[in-house]
Amino acid sequence: MKWLLAGLLFALAVTLAIGTAALRADNARSRYHLERAFHQVRDRVIEYRRLSVGLLDEASPERLAAAHWQHLRAAQQRREGAVQ
Repeated sequence: MKWLLAGLLFALAVTLAIGTAALRADNARSRYHLERAFHQVRDRVIEYRRLSVGLLDEASPERLAAAHWQHLRAAQQRREGAVQ
């Protein structure tokens, strides 16, 4: 009876060790995916900020005025083309 009980306890210990190793491996895999997603989000935030600064530069009064004049000239050319 002792040997049977010892064998069952050993089998339980092996099962517990395998289960613990599997949980640790899954945690490591999940942590890797989360860190990768975190870095991707951080990179996107940095890129968004960089693009936002670029848009602010493009929205200077001089550039906006030039774009406005360009649209007005294009509209004038369309009107002149439609009249002829």
